[in-house]
Amino acid sequence: LADVLYVGRPAFGQPESEVRLFKVDADDVASRVPVQLGRSSVNLIEVRNGLNVGDRVILSDTSAYDQSDKIRLN
Repeated sequence: LADVLYVGRPAFGQPESEVRLFKVDADDVASRVPVQLGRSSVNLIEVRNGLNVGDRVILSDTSAYDQSDKIRLN
């Protein structure tokens, strides 16, 4: 589809829901941001709000950091 932003399906990401993903900045600091998800396939999910083209996000299970809003990557 044209003009639709997709990312790999995040751990625990369900279609038509909101998740909080870690978005990685230029200094390799990841900050948790709300992301509205839409339609999905087996491997991809639509991003309706919260991310832009070129944003880097962590899609793996980050439940070990549930109490953190920011983490530094090495």
